[in-house]
Amino acid sequence: MNSELIFNDKDKDVFELILDNIPDYITIVDSNCKTVFFNKACERYYNITKDEIIGKDLRDFFPNSLLPKVIEQQKSYDNIYNSPRENSYTVISAVPLYNSDGKLIGGLARDRDITELVKLSNVLNKTQANLSRLEKTYSLVEDGQSYFSNIIGKSPLFIQTVNLCKNVSKTPMNILLRGESGTGKELFAKAIHYESDREGDFVAINCSAIPSELFESELFGYDEGAFTGAKKDGKIGKFEEANGGTLFLDEIGDMPMELQPKILRALEEGFITRIGSNIKRPINVRIISATNKDVRSLINENKFRRDLYYRLDAFQIDIPPLRKRGNDIILLANTFLQQFCMEQRMNIMELSKEVEDIFLDQIWEGNVRELRNAVQRSAIFAFQDRSDKIKKRHLPDLIIEGIENKKSLNKKVSTEEGIVLLDLEGTVERLEKEMIQQALLLSNNNILKAAKILQIPRTTLYYKIEKYKLDDK
Repeated sequence: MNSELIFNDKDKDVFELILDNIPDYITIVDSNCKTVFFNKACERYYNITKDEIIGKDLRDFFPNSLLPKVIEQQKSYDNIYNSPRENSYTVISAVPLYNSDGKLIGGLARDRDITELVKLSNVLNKTQANLSRLEKTYSLVEDGQSYFSNIIGKSPLFIQTVNLCKNVSKTPMNILLRGESGTGKELFAKAIHYESDREGDFVAINCSAIPSELFESELFGYDEGAFTGAKKDGKIGKFEEANGGTLFLDEIGDMPMELQPKILRALEEGFITRIGSNIKRPINVRIISATNKDVRSLINENKFRRDLYYRLDAFQIDIPPLRKRGNDIILLANTFLQQFCMEQRMNIMELSKEVEDIFLDQIWEGNVRELRNAVQRSAIFAFQDRSDKIKKRHLPDLIIEGIENKKSLNKKVSTEEGIVLLDLEGTVERLEKEMIQQALLLSNNNILKAAKILQIPRTTLYYKIEKYKLDDK
C-alpha cells in the first residue's frame, strides 16, 4: 500500500470512525488505484467486505470506476449520474488527493444513492403522462369530439365503417379488423380502445415482426432465470401490460402455430403464466386483432387454429381500401400536404388539378401509407423547384411509370393472333422495386425497419435487394 496514505493508529481510528458513519459510499485509492479505504456504507451497498477489497486494485471490482480516470487526469468530477447495477442509481463525485508538497497520492470518491428519487421521478412522469391523456380526453369531450375525429374521411362507405367501430367500442367483444396493408387498422384499433372507457393501456404487438422463438416471452413474460440471457428481475409480457385495457394483435395471420393453443387457453381461462413460473396471473384484456390475409384459407391449410379464430372474430369489421373511398383520396392528400409543410416549415402548397386527377386514378396498393409517402416526397421536389403547387413532374417515379404503363396498354398492341400483350411480370417488378426503394429511403437504409414498412420478412427483403441490385445504391 502507498505509504503516503498510511496514518498512525490513533489518526487512522478516528478517520475510519468518521467515514464509517457517513451514509454516503466512500472509497479511497492510492496513486496506483489500490484500495486503501472502503467504508461500511460501501460494504452494505456493494456487498463487498473491506477484507476482500482493501489492498486490491479497484478496477478488478469496478472496471468502469471513475477513480482511475481521476488519477490519470488529475481532475475532479462532480455529481456524475451512475447506475452501478440494475435498478440502482447513484450520483458520484471524485477528487484527486495531494500531499503537502503537491504530489498526487491518490483519489477519493463519494457515491450518493438516488435510487428512490429516480423511482419517484418515474412515477411522477407516468402520472404526468396519465394526466395528459385525461386532459386530452376531457378536451375532446368538451368539444363534443371523439377519438374517431382523428380518422379522416367523408365517403359513405368509410363513414359507415367509423360508425360501426364507434358502436362496438363500448362492448366487451373481441374485434377482428380486416383490411389491406396501410388502410389504418391500428388507428382504428386505438380509437376503439379510447372510446371503450377501459382503464388499462393500449398495447400493440406485430405478430410478423417478432421471431417465433421470442414470441411467447413477449406475450406472456418470464421470471428470473427462466432462460439464458433473461433479465435478473424477469419481465412482464404484453398480456400483463394490457391488463384492464386492450391488446392489439397486428398481422395475426403470421402468429406461430405452436403458440396459438397457449393464447387460446389464456383467453378462455383469463389467466397467464410467465415462462419459468408456476404462478397463474389473472388478466382482463380485450383483444383487437388485425390481418390483411384470408384467415379462413389459413385454417384450411392448417396454419391457423379454427377455435382461436372464432375467439378473436367475435365481431368483424372490414376497413375499406383507399381506392374505394373516392374523394377521400384528395381530402387525405391535402391534409398530409398541409401537415408536412408545417412540420418542415415550408410554405403551404396545394395540389394541381392534374395531380388530383392522377391521384384519383391510382390504385394505391399501399393505401393511406403509400399516399402519405407520395405526398411528402412530391412536396420536397416541389419545394426544391420553388413551386407553390405539386405538379406531375414532382410525383414519384412509381406513379409516373404507372401513368406511362396505362398509356401503353391503351394502345392495345396485338400479336398476329389478335391477343393483347400485357407485361404483367415486368410491371410487377417495377412496382416492387420502387416500393422497396421508398421503404429504404423512409428507413434510412435500416433493413429491419424497411421490412416492417413493407410487411415482409427481413430475409425476403435481403433477397429482393440483391435481385434488383439495390445494395450498390
